[in-house]
Amino acid sequence: MGWLVALVVWTAAGARIGRVAARQPTPLRVAMVVAVSSAAIASTLAIPDVAGRLDTVAPAPGLSQIVLELAWTLFAAASAVGAVSVWPILPRAALRAVAVVVYTVAVVVGIGLAGGYPVPALVFIVIALTAVVVTGVRHVAWTPLGRGISLIVVGSATVLAAAGVGLVREVSGQTWTVGSSPAYTVAAVIVSVGTVWVLVETWLRARQDLRRMDTLHSVLVTRFPEVVEGDGKGSTAVLRASDAVAHVMDALYLQAGAGMLDTDEQDLPESTAERARILARWIDDPVASDVLDTEWIALPQGMSPRRWVLELADAYTEFGTSAPAPAQADTADSAAD
Repeated sequence: MGWLVALVVWTAAGARIGRVAARQPTPLRVAMVVAVSSAAIASTLAIPDVAGRLDTVAPAPGLSQIVLELAWTLFAAASAVGAVSVWPILPRAALRAVAVVVYTVAVVVGIGLAGGYPVPALVFIVIALTAVVVTGVRHVAWTPLGRGISLIVVGSATVLAAAGVGLVREVSGQTWTVGSSPAYTVAAVIVSVGTVWVLVETWLRARQDLRRMDTLHSVLVTRFPEVVEGDGKGSTAVLRASDAVAHVMDALYLQAGAGMLDTDEQDLPESTAERARILARWIDDPVASDVLDTEWIALPQGMSPRRWVLELADAYTEFGTSAPAPAQADTADSAAD
């Protein structure tokens, strides 16, 4: 089980490192890398075989426990820096100075941990993660980012609770080791999943969007190939999904005559679903359908281009499955004659 936990956490750490390498590093992104990497190191050292091997080759006894404690202290410091970076009252120029101070304090209390004084480190972890939880709760929402933040808040709160218990025991004269509770392992997994939640959910939603838009996109791109620039094969799923939305909107604009066709005055249906069904018939056979102007393809109020294109894609797919096959239509016409 310990190996599986370490694999999950290290995978998340690799994803965050790749994110920083691909984009401009910011204090928040760097802090997320440090936090999840520290949790990964701690999860690895929580495996008895790994800790035992390190202690065997280490020049000083108990090195694995010292590194484990330092890793969780650094996790708390990096998490606090990430939380502070989103505070609107903190000037951007002062953020780096704050980060240096927080990391310096973490190093100092970490030295105290190595010297056998865990209380300062536990106090630091409690204060740092309290800032993380309070800040994170304000940003929890039912969005991909909000869901990721909620997981980070839960994981940080778990470490906060474990550190609080340890602090109480140390103050009461009992011995407590940072990172010794199974709660730390659970927290490492939760935080790791939270740090990559947005990346994973965005990728999955992009793949789902591409599948939903596939039929509509293929028809319109075949009809209006000029809306496509390049083959998009080297692009990511997220970018391909975004491009597909743009292709559909551009092709619909061209099919509507780019606003230059004379059209009959038609009132738009109040129902967005009904409007999408009429557009689906128009997309399928623009010659037999009434001429529609660009007002019909414009975004409904309060709807994003992505949601509107997906609504049209679903209506077009439903229209294609419910429409009679050509042979059946011919037979019906012959019978009528």
